[in-house]
Amino acid sequence: MKQLLLLFFAGTLLISCKSNQKSEFTDENDIEEIVSDEILTGKVIDRKRRKLSYVAIKLVIDSTQCMNAYTGEDGLYAFTINPAKIKDDSYFEVVYKGFVKKTIPYNEVVANNTIKLSSKGKVVTRTEYKIFYEEIRSCSR
Repeated sequence: MKQLLLLFFAGTLLISCKSNQKSEFTDENDIEEIVSDEILTGKVIDRKRRKLSYVAIKLVIDSTQCMNAYTGEDGLYAFTINPAKIKDDSYFEVVYKGFVKKTIPYNEVVANNTIKLSSKGKVVTRTEYKIFYEEIRSCSR
């Protein structure tokens, strides 16, 4: 009888601990841990729809966080993103020599997956491109 009572008490304690542990995990502060990362891919093209290689892309999440990516020879880029971290005012900065620097809202890029650069206007010089390219390396990937 004592063993049965002890077993019942241990089972009740275990269930209570598991229930409490689940509540702590689903706290609103931990929501970023619950949402899994997603891969955002796309391409960068010019006005003639040619894919552009080695374009520097910066995703500004907020004033303290950013991410970087660079297009490959095929003009494609990829970001691994936790959607829970994205803010309403998150945006992309896209820079390539000989083209105008472009700033695009995050939601617009997600909807289209294609970024079109223009060579009409104040174009980025080779030096400005190199500075931006190196500057965004400090952002996470």
